[in-house]
Amino acid sequence: PKMMRMTSMKRSAQVGSLFAIISSCLLLASIVNTRHAAVITNEDTQLQQNDQSSLRRLVHPQQRIMTGRRLQEQPESKLPPRPAVKLPPPPAVANEVAPSRLNEEQKKQRIKAFLGGIYPHLDDDMLPKYLRDTMPREKLSVLDVWDVDKDIAFFWHIPKASGSTLKNIMNFCFDLKRAENTDGLPSMEFKRNNILNMDTTSPDGLDKSFEYREEIFSSGIDLIVSNYFLAGAALFTERHRGRTFTILRHPIEIAQSLFHYRKKAKWERTYREDWNQITFKDYANSESYIGNWVVHQLTGTMPWVQLTDEHLEQAKNILKKKVFVGIADQMDETVRQLREYFGWKEKEPFCAFNYLHSNPSNTNPHPLIERGSETWNLLAKKEKYDMALYHFALELFAGQREMIRMVKVYRGGGT
Repeated sequence: PKMMRMTSMKRSAQVGSLFAIISSCLLLASIVNTRHAAVITNEDTQLQQNDQSSLRRLVHPQQRIMTGRRLQEQPESKLPPRPAVKLPPPPAVANEVAPSRLNEEQKKQRIKAFLGGIYPHLDDDMLPKYLRDTMPREKLSVLDVWDVDKDIAFFWHIPKASGSTLKNIMNFCFDLKRAENTDGLPSMEFKRNNILNMDTTSPDGLDKSFEYREEIFSSGIDLIVSNYFLAGAALFTERHRGRTFTILRHPIEIAQSLFHYRKKAKWERTYREDWNQITFKDYANSESYIGNWVVHQLTGTMPWVQLTDEHLEQAKNILKKKVFVGIADQMDETVRQLREYFGWKEKEPFCAFNYLHSNPSNTNPHPLIERGSETWNLLAKKEKYDMALYHFALELFAGQREMIRMVKVYRGGGT
């Protein structure tokens, strides 16, 4: 019995030692796992921090397994789907350098390219001082307000809004002389029928025309044409005031027409060969799309300026007080109103009608997006302020008959 008790005690001690060894191993394994978990967490965090500023491929945490020595990636075919990564736009529609990264000289160049580079004197209402009001103000005398025979018409040409057709009508049907650079370097010569070879449509040309504006007005021209509202208005003086008119078109129709025109018009300084590699939908969705061009031009704001309702109201005020409005979808009525308003005389019957219906200029057939489609609705948001201004212009257009009657009275032509 004594030997049996000693054997039992020895076995109990061995079992106790075994349990102690097992407990120690389990504790050690727990410590090792905890340290490896920390290593994985720290490495994941470091990898993601290192990759935040680039588009290098991130390995999803679920795609990693721990081998005890290092992290390895599973074979690509066995990986779960990666989270979506926002890629930059294709090169053809990629943004230009952000305004915040431009130096002062670069900013000046961008502003000059967009707004024309010269600016008019302003009156007390912050409107171009030497542009006549569209409606004569009764509080002033006739002589103070209107000198219609000496004023110069100013056509603010909004691109792809029937401007080329109207210029031909003014030239060949109404025999109006205008300044336009048509042959080499600008010069004070009439290189073509009724066309003085001076440039009033590009920033550099406007600089030169501003320098020679007295000579331009003395040459006998009837008309100044420019895509820039404020820079064009800057050409006029107290002695030679301007009477402004324009033709507006639905903003989404302009966007489509401009896109398809600029990618094929190699003769234009705005030609974009790279746009042949993208669709109109790509262009509309890109961050480089510039919306609300008309409101920006009227208010003198750059595309990087966030427009507000105040800008819209300012644009409406300028349009109402300073600009006689035509509508591209109603060109017959537009030409009739312009003829009555300015007192133009048609050289031959039906000349303007024939240009409008038989010989339109610079036409640009292209596919049309469907009204109400995804792309249409996207552009309606991007063109929010120009859309509102266009509908306001439709109201002005409908009410201009009274304005024409008043102008005819001041001109001495009766009611």
